[in-house]
Amino acid sequence: MYNADLREDSEMKRKRILVSVLVGMLMIVLSSTIARADQTDKLIEILKEKGTITDEEAKSLEKEVKGEEASDDEWTKKIEVGYEKGAYIKTTDDRFSVKLNVRTQGAFSYKVQEDESNTTTFRVRRARVLLGGNVYYPWMKYGTQITLEGGSTALRDAFIEAAYFDYAKPKIGQYKVPFDREFLTSAFSLQLIDRSIASSAFSLQRDIGIQLSGKLFQDQLEYGVGMFNGSGANQNNVNQKFMYVGRAVYTPFGSYPYSQAALDTPATPKLAMGVAGAYLPGLKPGERKTLAGPLGNTNIVPVKSDVYQLTADVAFKYQDFSFEGGYHFRNIDPKAPTPFGEESAQGFYLQGGYFVIPKKFELAARYAWVDPDDPNQTDDNKEQECTGGLSYYMYGHNLKLQTNYSYFRNQSQTGDRDDHQVQALMTLAF
Repeated sequence: MYNADLREDSEMKRKRILVSVLVGMLMIVLSSTIARADQTDKLIEILKEKGTITDEEAKSLEKEVKGEEASDDEWTKKIEVGYEKGAYIKTTDDRFSVKLNVRTQGAFSYKVQEDESNTTTFRVRRARVLLGGNVYYPWMKYGTQITLEGGSTALRDAFIEAAYFDYAKPKIGQYKVPFDREFLTSAFSLQLIDRSIASSAFSLQRDIGIQLSGKLFQDQLEYGVGMFNGSGANQNNVNQKFMYVGRAVYTPFGSYPYSQAALDTPATPKLAMGVAGAYLPGLKPGERKTLAGPLGNTNIVPVKSDVYQLTADVAFKYQDFSFEGGYHFRNIDPKAPTPFGEESAQGFYLQGGYFVIPKKFELAARYAWVDPDDPNQTDDNKEQECTGGLSYYMYGHNLKLQTNYSYFRNQSQTGDRDDHQVQALMTLAF
């Protein structure tokens, strides 16, 4: 019993010693961390008391040491991180910035096609990553956009813009051609799920080139003129000819953004009236390729041709009501001895929306018509579209639910074809 008690006391002593050592080590670590903050001050004080350094030298040394300590965190004071229409990192002097946006849309579609099998599918309608900002100067802008949907990655935008003067901003790179309003409006800012058949039939979409744009007369007149390869996105020029495009927009009641639906509920009317023209001399069959619109279709441009396009559009918003419409005209003139004749195509769309519950629940409808005549009389049947939609905006265009019903009629001499489509879409963008 006595020996057992001795062993127990010995074990308790070893535990107390071990605990004391651990506590001591912890205290040393904590005290060293705390002491490190004023250790330099004490050392300077000792040197001053021993007469090794003077009072002036001590003050100078203190400033120098504190300056070095402050420099460790100095870079963090020059960087700002936050969110404003996108997550951003920028320097406080506004010389450099990077903004990130991610946008995605999930869709469901059910099609009833005459003389064909019906189709039902879920799909990723759109998935995009955008990076933009400025470098060296606040006015030296850049922007990029990457497409992720469809199982492949593609470059949509990559440009540099010098926005020093509001009235004259040169821009170079790949981006949307300044042509029709409907396509210039982001697919994430539409009040119906898709653009009209008129935009699909006439839009020039994207290209690589140089542009000059700006605002004049107290921002009531916007313009954009540019010269582009004419071959579409991610394509070099295949010849020595270019595509020339110009657009002008009159906004008598102030700036009118490229965004559909009266989400801002303007108390006074807002109006934008635009016109644009494009000239593509010597366009070769199949020259226009990716993200370039319908002119790459060899049925539409079967031989080398001069192509002229005109468009006019109007957009209006007041309180909970919005309206938008556009007209398109295209002339294709073959420049070779062929049996193809000169042909003109035209089309238009009319679209309106009304918020039953302001900024939340909207009803919208559209009618579109296209006469796509082309030189070889192929795929030139008249087309019509009637679309109605409901939209619920949870956070503006950045978070919304939409459902559409569309009726399409394709007219031909052998008979009309009627198709129907029901779609549902959820948009998330930040």
